[in-house]
Amino acid sequence: MIQVTCSNCGIQIQVPETVQGRQGLCFGCGAQLRVPAVSSQDNHQLLTFSQGEGVADRYVIEEELGRGGMGVVYRAQDNLVNETVALKFMKPHMLKTQRGQRLFIREAQIARRLRHENIVAVHDVGFTVEGILYLSMEFLKGHSLRALLRKHRQHRRHVDVRLTIRVIAQVLSALEYAHRTVVHRDMKPENVMLLPGEHVKVLDFGLAKAMDEANPDLEAHTKDPNRIVGTLAYSAPEQRLHREIDLRTDLYTVGLLLHEMFTLRTPMDEPVEVVDVRDDVAPSLVAILDKALREDKDDRWQTALEFRNSLLQAYEKSYRPKAAAPKTAEAGPAASTENMVFLEGGSFLMGNPEYPEEAPEFETEVAPFYMDIHPVTVQQYDDFLKATGHREPKFWLNGEFNGLSQPVVGVSWEDARTYADWAGKQLPTETQWEFAARGKENRKYPWGNLKPDPTRCNYGDHLNMPSIIGMHESGATPDGIQDLAGNVYEWTIDLYVPYDPGKRRTARPDAPRRAVRGGSWHSNEDELRCTWRKGLFPEAQLTTVGFRCVLLAR
Repeated sequence: MIQVTCSNCGIQIQVPETVQGRQGLCFGCGAQLRVPAVSSQDNHQLLTFSQGEGVADRYVIEEELGRGGMGVVYRAQDNLVNETVALKFMKPHMLKTQRGQRLFIREAQIARRLRHENIVAVHDVGFTVEGILYLSMEFLKGHSLRALLRKHRQHRRHVDVRLTIRVIAQVLSALEYAHRTVVHRDMKPENVMLLPGEHVKVLDFGLAKAMDEANPDLEAHTKDPNRIVGTLAYSAPEQRLHREIDLRTDLYTVGLLLHEMFTLRTPMDEPVEVVDVRDDVAPSLVAILDKALREDKDDRWQTALEFRNSLLQAYEKSYRPKAAAPKTAEAGPAASTENMVFLEGGSFLMGNPEYPEEAPEFETEVAPFYMDIHPVTVQQYDDFLKATGHREPKFWLNGEFNGLSQPVVGVSWEDARTYADWAGKQLPTETQWEFAARGKENRKYPWGNLKPDPTRCNYGDHLNMPSIIGMHESGATPDGIQDLAGNVYEWTIDLYVPYDPGKRRTARPDAPRRAVRGGSWHSNEDELRCTWRKGLFPEAQLTTVGFRCVLLAR
């Protein structure tokens, strides 16, 4: 039997020797898998060492750590310096000539000179008495990025954005240093190790190039157009087309790692956009990823430093909000309660224990306040723009979204708050919003407990756009507030964080999103519940999001 490791998902598969040299599909992920051809001589050199066996009069084998396409790795004791190391033994059929061995040693010596906190240290390179080439490397206690991704895929749980940025930033730090002398050429999850304390180490610098040049059967790419240097699934366009490779090739493949950490989709899976599977990744981070994955090298990030700095700056800006600056917008009209409904406030039940994002259910108090009967309209927002010179919302000139009696959409959280300040009002808290929709009667929907239908609210792409105000009077609350379910999501002033009864939801570094409520014209029935809530980044400008205002009763 031959053991083959899938370069895409990392699974190890035992296959008969009769299929060596042939291609097939991985049982684990369906990716293409090539079974290496192994000579009969190689079959006798299984690179198997026993515990306690000595190597090169210096190392003592302790245990096998893993096998891959290039060789076998053991944990061993280096008696010369009295420390634990990792010994990687290269498979003999990978290095068939003396020239090949010299090339490999040359690249290994280059890697040996790389001394950086995020690069695994190569201590030594040599031969066993049997003529098998080995590398002595820093022994790492941890697991690969592949193992982390596999675990998250298994449990269908996204990798935290903070951890993703921390890992990729350290990978880029390693590349920034290494690119002075070497291009990695084989950046993949297996070559990124995660150690305790979220410390990252990158493995195998330069070895992909060395292995390719050292094998005489593969030295002419034109003889085999399917052959690339590195791993097919994690290759840049220029690698697949056998064009010139440089440091920007590595940056493309780091983009593939970033995309996989965001989406849990490997490059071999059905393509997916980050925004289609997650709503907690800031648009600025998505833009940085998109630039990394551009086809033309000249359009990508040009250095690892540039890539890393942009990534960290975008993360800091989106996920570590600063205290809000004082508003300088010109004062608007004196606050009026016209077209608002007075709500006397009091005690009510908030939250829903059946849904994690809405739990727990708890009793809370709300002070008397006024709330707009309708969301802010395009006409009202136009008056604000003319008075202040504030920027126009996104989609402002789109005929489907700029009817004067439609709710204004394409506004960010800051746009909405600036309008509210100008009008002498505020954005509602989640508590105020849910009290207005749910009431003391504990309604499931703003109008009561009857199921939604198109006469009560605009949802389910029934109109494929926001409806004009006043179209759904039968969906109003008993107090007369309309469109609290469907039509447009509505910004609130609150951060989107788990409920903690009795505490204000103030700024937190790990909670950059703001809560929206009420569902939209695109929503399903679930989002129309009075308790439903969702978090969006403050800079989001969507066709489904608007707002309304409140005013505290004096």
